[in-house]
Amino acid sequence: MKKQIAIAMGLAVLSTGALASKARLEALGQGANGTMWLDDARNVVLNPAMLNFHKDFITMEWGKTNNGATADQDSAAAPKAEGGMFKAAGNMVYGLYFGEESNTSNYLRTISGTVEESNNKTFYVAGDAGVQWGVKLLHHDYKKDSTDTKSSAMRTTIGIISGDIEGYANIGLGNTAEVGAAEFKGNSSYDIAVTYGMGDVDYMLQLESINAENAAGDEFKAQNTALGMAKTYKLNDKATAWASAWYNMDSGTDDITGAGDTKSTSLPVTIALEVSAKDWLALRGSVTSNIIGEEEADNGDKNTIEDSTVVAAGASLLFGDLTIDGMIGNNSDTTAVAAGDTSGGNGTLRSDTLMSRVSMTYKF
Repeated sequence: MKKQIAIAMGLAVLSTGALASKARLEALGQGANGTMWLDDARNVVLNPAMLNFHKDFITMEWGKTNNGATADQDSAAAPKAEGGMFKAAGNMVYGLYFGEESNTSNYLRTISGTVEESNNKTFYVAGDAGVQWGVKLLHHDYKKDSTDTKSSAMRTTIGIISGDIEGYANIGLGNTAEVGAAEFKGNSSYDIAVTYGMGDVDYMLQLESINAENAAGDEFKAQNTALGMAKTYKLNDKATAWASAWYNMDSGTDDITGAGDTKSTSLPVTIALEVSAKDWLALRGSVTSNIIGEEEADNGDKNTIEDSTVVAAGASLLFGDLTIDGMIGNNSDTTAVAAGDTSGGNGTLRSDTLMSRVSMTYKF
């Protein structure tokens, strides 16, 4: 029931088109690959069971084909190309998506001296058996003999929605890369989360873990436990606001780069707003800041997380069932944009670029 209500509220703000883009999520202070509480068709990437509520659409994220260097992975400053189609057939929904990659995997592959993921293909299927369910399988396998390169990866996500409870489990089934003597091996990874909705309030728990190593046997381990809650405010028939807070507890060991053991705790709070300015235009924005934020380095030094306030903004151009989404910024600081901050620069609205992180979605 919670998701049905959320969808109805979202459509009250944006009466046409499909809400499905990294730009919309990031402008509202969320992760690019989906959110556990705010309604958006891109949530099918996070929880494929959401295909029971979002189907019959084609979406494309504009960007370049190759991520390139580590600092040039998918971000608001350097988006990568991806897209696909999701279609209902009888009581089932199927999807085929190209280009979905993991920034975490790509980072670990790069620091291990190998190559990033490439030519990823993801297959989706979902249905309703009293409980909404969905499964996706991501795979890639390629080689380049001239550089003695091999790479493969496989991940699966299983999602369910039952009344006010949602959950998903993303499990790594294999992740390896070799370039000459350099090697990356993903030993294990999982991302498990559950959301419980009570009216306009959602309560969330997320557990993440990854274990990988390079050719020398140096390990990278990371664990994250996050507890969150979010509330929706229907301001009027044109505007909706949201407030969310996450308490994050992170720990890890990074022997690949020599960072050693690290720990951190943080409590980021996000306030977001979306307004239907015209029938053909929606505007949105968010501000996020850490109420609590502390990092502990391998040598025992503890430091407060500095400069944690981030503002983001975006817009949608709606043409019937076709939606063009993008980020709006005044940014002249590439580093800030790469971190998801579109408020860098000198505080003036840039006029040389209409939108960045652009996507196109068609609902049929």
